[in-house]
Amino acid sequence: MKRLIEIADQLNILLNTESLDIPLLNKLALELSQTSNPRIKLLDFEKYNEENLAKLTAEKFTKIKEQDFEAGANAREQEKECLKYTKFQKYFKLKNSFFYPEDDKLFYFYLGTEKNDKLIKASLFEE
Repeated sequence: MKRLIEIADQLNILLNTESLDIPLLNKLALELSQTSNPRIKLLDFEKYNEENLAKLTAEKFTKIKEQDFEAGANAREQEKECLKYTKFQKYFKLKNSFFYPEDDKLFYFYLGTEKNDKLIKASLFEE
């Protein structure tokens, strides 16, 4: 756990460095993969935001009007997921991206607000 906290601290520093230290990022990613039970969870608040929630709600109603109930149900499931994220973000008043270690997991609260967010996300989650 102590090492996970250190990795999270270093990743949090990397989020806003002037120029992203790619070798250090790769080293930290390797260390994460070598931990006893590595679990890193991306919470993508940029993807699941209020704008997308509105689009999904509109899509759900459109599909229901078209009587495409399967597509409407799929849109509803995506809408529920998006709603969870938006409520979570509002409740905790999240404004900036950060890494948070908890037990044997590392959570990446990704809002796309930090200087190196996109590069770090791409590196750790290989989109």
